[in-house]
Amino acid sequence: MPTDRRASNFNRNAVLWLAGAFAVGILTANFAGVDLRAAVGASVVFAVLAYVFKTQQFATLLIFTAFAFAGAASLNIEKSGVAADRLRLLYDNGTIKSGEPVEIEGVMVRGREPTVDGDLITFRAETLRIRNEDLKVSGKVRLFVQNGKNPFEISKLGSETPEAEFDISAAEPTSLLVGPKPSDLKYGSRIRVSTKLEREDNFLNPGVISRLQMLDRLEIDASGSVKSGLLIEHLADESVFVPLAWVYDQREKLIDSFRRNLSQRAAGVMIASLLGDKYFLDKETADLFRDGGTFHILVISGLHITFIGGMLLLIIRRVSRNRPAQFVLTNGVLWAYTLAVGADVPVVRAAVMFTVISFSHVIYRQSSLLNSLGVCALMLLVWRPTELFDPSFQLTFVSVAAIVACAYPLIEMLRKIGRWTPTAAMPFPPDVPKRLARLCETLYWNSDEWRIEAKSYVWTARLSKSPYLSGKIIGGGQRAIRYLFEGILVSLIVQIWMLPLTVVYFHRVSIASVVLNLWVGVFIAIESFAAVIGAVISYFGDALARPFFAAAEISDWLMLALPRMFSDNGWASFRLPAYSAAGAFVYFLYFVPIIFLAVLLSRWKPFELKADSRILGRRLLVPAFAAFVVLSFAIVFHPFSSPTADGRLHVDFLDVGQGDAALVTFPDGRTLLVDGGGKMNYRSDDDGEEPFVRDVRDIGEAVVSEYLWHRGFSRIDHILATHADADHIQGLTDVAKNFAIGSAIFGRMSAEDPDHAELADVLRRRGISATNIYRGDVLHFGEVIVEVLYPPEADESNLRSENNNSVVLRIIFGNRKFLLTGDIEHIAESALTAADLSADLVKVPHHGSRTSSTQSFIDTVRANYAVVSVGRTSPFGHPHADVVGRWKAGGAQVLVTGERGTISVSTNGVDLEVKRFLSE
Repeated sequence: MPTDRRASNFNRNAVLWLAGAFAVGILTANFAGVDLRAAVGASVVFAVLAYVFKTQQFATLLIFTAFAFAGAASLNIEKSGVAADRLRLLYDNGTIKSGEPVEIEGVMVRGREPTVDGDLITFRAETLRIRNEDLKVSGKVRLFVQNGKNPFEISKLGSETPEAEFDISAAEPTSLLVGPKPSDLKYGSRIRVSTKLEREDNFLNPGVISRLQMLDRLEIDASGSVKSGLLIEHLADESVFVPLAWVYDQREKLIDSFRRNLSQRAAGVMIASLLGDKYFLDKETADLFRDGGTFHILVISGLHITFIGGMLLLIIRRVSRNRPAQFVLTNGVLWAYTLAVGADVPVVRAAVMFTVISFSHVIYRQSSLLNSLGVCALMLLVWRPTELFDPSFQLTFVSVAAIVACAYPLIEMLRKIGRWTPTAAMPFPPDVPKRLARLCETLYWNSDEWRIEAKSYVWTARLSKSPYLSGKIIGGGQRAIRYLFEGILVSLIVQIWMLPLTVVYFHRVSIASVVLNLWVGVFIAIESFAAVIGAVISYFGDALARPFFAAAEISDWLMLALPRMFSDNGWASFRLPAYSAAGAFVYFLYFVPIIFLAVLLSRWKPFELKADSRILGRRLLVPAFAAFVVLSFAIVFHPFSSPTADGRLHVDFLDVGQGDAALVTFPDGRTLLVDGGGKMNYRSDDDGEEPFVRDVRDIGEAVVSEYLWHRGFSRIDHILATHADADHIQGLTDVAKNFAIGSAIFGRMSAEDPDHAELADVLRRRGISATNIYRGDVLHFGEVIVEVLYPPEADESNLRSENNNSVVLRIIFGNRKFLLTGDIEHIAESALTAADLSADLVKVPHHGSRTSSTQSFIDTVRANYAVVSVGRTSPFGHPHADVVGRWKAGGAQVLVTGERGTISVSTNGVDLEVKRFLSE
């Protein structure tokens, strides 16, 4: 009998098992390496053997092995299948250097993507001219076309989240104006443009996601920008698929309608959630969604596709009962929508899933949801095996698996328990705990329906039902409580299954998401209906559309009211680090009891009388649940994530681009973060309008916090701002939000400085104490002495925070000395040279600017190592060649963070070790 059950489970979910075997092969090939020819040969051999021995039980193992080798072969094929003329290959092998001027020609593969500051266009590259040489090329290029207002460098192109789309990292405020657009450019336009294409990593630090990986996931080979659409030469319009071109035009019109008729915030939400364009979403609103664990509602994925597809199917079923017609019309419209919003991988993935399930109804086959999930996974992995390593792929399939393997079966069983009446199939009441039976009866028992049903039987029976608040929860009230209960249950189960992924990729556990997902889901649906109807009616008259847009605005306000309350009071979520290296195994181990509990649920038969199977299930349930609790505790409270004290002094200089950030770890394990990087605001609000801050992760969140989480930290003992320049202090605000902080330390600071004021507000709200230090102060961390060499103490009228008032520290441990200089310039250097400044290592002042590092200062310091904290490409030309030359002439080895990434220095007081993130 057990053999028959296993065979039944395999046959019902055969494709799921095969997809799992295929994925195992991909994993093996990625981490262990499998030769392509060997993998193909083994797959064929095992497939033939499985056919020959198809009547034997071990044939199943043979076919699994064949699929595993097929997965390994597919990964090798994808990696080796990059064409020799592919742009990504030409940049990666050095044929073309990132940032080198090129002239490139190609054809736009979709319509323009509007943004606040201009337009994004994506085109298929065909020819490229570089150094007077013409090359035939292939691959996709994404180009940002500025609208002529507030230009910024292409180096600010970046990414929001591990699963996020390509983004413009323009966190600085901009005016929400619609500038001139290259309106003649559209899907199918052949263009030629001279620009500097980039393909390189921005921030080289452990734990920080690679920009190259983000580009590859989006199938973008390189990116660039031009200051105006007038600089793009429109050569011709190629023939295109006309219906798709029409879809792109309608999408652009909807974006324009939302922007004209809705507030900035509501328009951003609607454009992101309905049309897949997140570039109008403001940071404050996005943070509310993110903090409450509901940001996925703004990203078009399975939730949107399922909702839209289901609504279409309901409408079309009223028109036609022909199943093939229903399938073609529903999926035709759904795939048109998928293409219109950019056909990004998560959307395509969800559309494939919906198509697979709906097709099973066309051929009159009841599809197992798990089997359909397997079909979708197998199709996507065959198409792109590297999808397996995409966070978005993992998040999608784990969440869907949680619903179809756990939430849906559990709700179905609870319904059966609550609605039980004696039948031939289920003659006896469910054998479940009394409290569970009462809960189910409260939610699902309908005494009126039973009285009507009982009259149709020739026999009579009295049923003992005891729902809570008997007789009071009926009708619409019962249905409302039932839907609320089921919604919360599904949300809770999904959150449990997703715990390892949300910690690893987002370092966030959202407590409130179980409730907020329902709240936000209801109101964003109402807002969407109202906004779309209003946009359609506005074609006939703006006055007719105003009530619908007003309803959308009200829904938007209500939707955000509850998340804002949770967020403001700190109830929404908390941040935590992830285990790395061998410790990361806990995340894989977590799914063992989860899957085991799901298997037990699938075998739960409360209406059967076989006591032995029930006892066995209960005996297995307790240890499985205990294992789940222990592993959950290990992930949420992460008792083993933080690095242990090793008796050495460590200083890690992070690559934060144009800025400073250095983590000091003392021999006793205490930590001091000196500066946190940030972005200078090069824009001005000339028109006096309310600034629009787009949703972009700042340096403190995307780089510094990610690095600290990667190291396993959830607490930083002290943060220190050398001065109030944005590229030093801004990132500390994010760190103060994301980590437990012991205290904050400042030098000369003015309360009127906006970045300092923002950090001070966070410190005040979190109850973190702040102190000021000046020349002559000495800090003690065990055997380590930290001398404050600058600035001198000032009176209240002279609290300016400028470069020459930066805090200068000398860290002394045994015979070794490190000098941290902030942004001091020659004036402060002159004031310091009279003192003993000797150091083994110096953080070069002001990123290597010509205004610093005077010869007398260099001679006084006499450092063996000079660390320059600056990005690979500095907007100010840092470090200056003369400065680098002077330090080298003084006997120092110059290390630049932007070239080699994080520079890590450590000492036991005698030796001195220097390591770089990137080796030679």
